[in-house]
Amino acid sequence: MDHFPMNDLQRFKAVCHFDKPDYVPLFGFPGAPGMSGGCMRKTHERLVDTGMPEWVDGCISLGEPRQTEVWERYWGTTAPVGVGVLPTDDYGRGIRHEKRVEDKWEVIEAESGAYTRQVLENDVTYSMPEFIRYHVRDRKSWEFYRDRTTPGERWSTDRIDEACRCYDERVRPACVSVGSTFGLLRGLMGPYAASTVFYDDPALAREILEWQLQSFETYTVPVIERIRPEILGAGEDCCFNHGMLLSPRHFDEFCAPFYRKVCEVARDCGVDMVSIDTDGNAMEFVGVVERYGVNAIYPFEVKAGNNLFVLRERHPRFLLLGWLEKECVNEGNDHRIQPEIMSKVPPLLATGGYFPNGDHGLQPMVTFENLCKFMTLLHDVTGNPEGEFPRVRP
Repeated sequence: MDHFPMNDLQRFKAVCHFDKPDYVPLFGFPGAPGMSGGCMRKTHERLVDTGMPEWVDGCISLGEPRQTEVWERYWGTTAPVGVGVLPTDDYGRGIRHEKRVEDKWEVIEAESGAYTRQVLENDVTYSMPEFIRYHVRDRKSWEFYRDRTTPGERWSTDRIDEACRCYDERVRPACVSVGSTFGLLRGLMGPYAASTVFYDDPALAREILEWQLQSFETYTVPVIERIRPEILGAGEDCCFNHGMLLSPRHFDEFCAPFYRKVCEVARDCGVDMVSIDTDGNAMEFVGVVERYGVNAIYPFEVKAGNNLFVLRERHPRFLLLGWLEKECVNEGNDHRIQPEIMSKVPPLLATGGYFPNGDHGLQPMVTFENLCKFMTLLHDVTGNPEGEFPRVRP
C-alpha cells in the first residue's frame, strides 16, 4: 500500500498499528511533551539567550492555554488535538483560595484547608511547590471537596454534537482526557496518604474512585462516543524511582474498575491508543495495566531505570513513548546526544510502535545549540526530511 505522503493523523495511526509511515513524527503528548511542546518561560528565555529566535513561541505558563504552533512548525514536531469539551454549564461551586507573599514565598491557602508554598513566579518556573496540607485529609474534608467540585446537569445530545463538530475534519489525532485513579488520590491527599489509604480507610478510597468513574461515565463517555478520538489519555504519576507507589493487588482491587470501563469504551469507539502518563519506573506497571486494555505509557524516564528494550521483549504490541534522556541537551552535555539517540532510536523504530522523544520536558539548563544538534539527528533518524537546525523563519 502506498503510504506517501501522509498527514500527522495517518502517521500516528501507522505507528500505533505497527505499520510503516513515511516518517515517524515527534509527538508531544499531554503532561510530558519532551522536546515537542514548548517549555516553561524561564527555560524559553534561556533558549532565546543562547540563540533561539525570539519569534519561536512555546512559552508555557501553568494554567494557561499552550501556544505552541510556531514552536511545532520551527522544530518539526506535532501534538494531538486536545478535546476541550466538558458538557455542562454547571462546574460546581469550586474551591476558593487566596494567594499571598510571605518571606519571599508565595503561599496558596484554600477554603478546603489545603496549604501550598512555592517560589515566586512558580507558574513559569521549573520548580515543584511544597504541598504542606492537601484538600482531602479525612471523610469530612472529602465531602467538602466533592460537594464543591461535582458538575451539574449534562448537556443534551444535540448540544454535545454541536460542540464536537469542530473536531470532525481533523488531520491530527484527537485526545480526550479521561482523568485518573491513583493520580486523583495523590492529587487530593498527597503521595503518602494516597499510598496508605488502601490500608487505613479503603472505603474512602473506593468512594473517591467510584465518584471519578461516575463522572467519566456521565460527562466524558458521551464526548468520546461523538468524536471517536484516536487517544484516551490518563494521568496517574503512580511510579517513583523504584516502581509503583501502590501494589498491583491494590491497583486491581481499587483502580481496575475505572480502566475496565475506559478500555471498553475505547474498544467500542475504535480508539487507537489508551495512554497513561506516569513518571518514575514503570517496568512493572506496564504489565499491570496492559491486561485491562491500556496500550501506551510515557515518558519512561531514563534515570528511573526504565528499559524499553526489555519492555519490547515482554510486551511486543505495547506502544512505547519517550526514553531519551532530557539532560543530554543541557549545557556541557552535547557529547551525550549522539550516543543517546543512536543507541536507542534505530533499534526501537525497527520493532515498530515507538514514538521517540525526550523523557519528560526541557530543563532550564538547555542550550539552543544542543537542542539544534539533538533535533537535527533525531529528525534524520526518524526520516523527517525537514529536520535541519537552526533554520530560517518558516
